[in-house]
Amino acid sequence: MSPSLDSVGRSSTAERRTLPIGVIGLGRLGSALAGALAAVGYHNVTVTGRDAARVERLAPSLGVTAQPIDTLVERSALVFLTVPDHAIEGLGDTLRWHAGQGVVHCSGALGLDVLRGVEAGGAHAGCLHPLQTFPAASLGTALTMRACADLFEGIVCGVEGAAPVGDLLMAIADDLGARIVRLEGVDRALYHAAAVLVSNDVIALMAAASRAWERAGLDVTAAQTALAPLLLAASSNAAHLPLAAALTGPIARGDAATVERHLRALDADPGLRALYRALGRELLRLDLGLSPEARAALEALLHEG
Repeated sequence: MSPSLDSVGRSSTAERRTLPIGVIGLGRLGSALAGALAAVGYHNVTVTGRDAARVERLAPSLGVTAQPIDTLVERSALVFLTVPDHAIEGLGDTLRWHAGQGVVHCSGALGLDVLRGVEAGGAHAGCLHPLQTFPAASLGTALTMRACADLFEGIVCGVEGAAPVGDLLMAIADDLGARIVRLEGVDRALYHAAAVLVSNDVIALMAAASRAWERAGLDVTAAQTALAPLLLAASSNAAHLPLAAALTGPIARGDAATVERHLRALDADPGLRALYRALGRELLRLDLGLSPEARAALEALLHEG
């Protein structure tokens, strides 16, 4: 008899950790998720991926077992699809799912409609989306189980899915040390855009800052090393303080003269100047306690064509 979630219900932690779980796709997220599950006591986790040799090589360091995809699907009660967004629907439509099985994608941008093929076969569709970046696998580094678990500790995971899969995913997120936000009824494109703005676009800001650094006459190869501590400090402030209190610099001070000097210096690069203005306007949405005069001076500068 194929393993099913229908008898799991609100199982105990010990029972959950015996559940046969499969992870399809051993890239950044898949590696981290498999290793984290093993680290917190899930001892029946199997993995598969396109590169069988790589999967066999990584599996021992993650504390999991490699299996062919058909075997993994047949033997798993819960399967995570940690593959690119464009591949999710095809896997859902073509793999041989069984009734009562849980099938979970990990995309922030997609709803459960991409798993219609899964539900047609009697399986339960769900989503678990960790609000986290998982860079290590792209660098060719084999994560340890403990390092994988650390990536989930204290983060937020978006969860969607009816019982029993939704309840199980919430319990798993809790076991991983993550907090939970339910995604039912949420505009997934805007939810995912928020995550992209704060995770991906900060890299764009570093690239833009490096351009300004080079235009100033400095060695561009030193830009990242010099500017990264500022980025880390700002990120820490944003994580622990109200945003208005986290902000430093000329706009926080109402220093229109410095902002004007910046804009004049950026005249030679219209793209950087436009980005500086757009981000400055966003900062002025915060309640910075500026005097009406200071705010008006900054708005005039930041709204000029």
